[in-house]
Amino acid sequence: MAVLKIDATDRTPSVELSGPPWRLSLTGESYPEDVSAFYGQVILAMDELLQGPAHPLHVELGLVYINSSSIKALYRIFEGLDSCRQKGWPVQVLWRHTDDDDIMQELGEDFKDRFPELAMVIEAQ
Repeated sequence: MAVLKIDATDRTPSVELSGPPWRLSLTGESYPEDVSAFYGQVILAMDELLQGPAHPLHVELGLVYINSSSIKALYRIFEGLDSCRQKGWPVQVLWRHTDDDDIMQELGEDFKDRFPELAMVIEAQ
C-alpha cells in the first residue's frame, strides 16, 4: 500500500513510501522550485509513519543530482530515519550513485558520517 507516491519530473525525484514492509525510495534529480512544498510532504509522511508500531524500513536513494536546498531537506529526512532507529525500527539505507559520480558518492559518505548509527550502504551502479 503506497502511503505517498510522487512521480518524477525534470526537476524532482520520484518518491514512494509504501508498506508494510516499509520502503522509502527517492530516485532522479532534485532541484524543485519550492523545496519546502515538495519535501514537506515526504517529511510529513515520515512523521505519520513514526506514530505507528515499529516495522523494518528499507530506504533506497538513487539521486543523480541534488541542489543545496534539497540537501537540507534530505538531512531532515535522515533525522526522521534516525528517529525511527531510535524508536526500535530496523532501518537500512542504500545510497546508490553512478560509478563515475564522485560528488554523489561523497555526499552519501557525508550522510553516513553524520548518522553513524544508521545501517547505510553506499553502492556504485
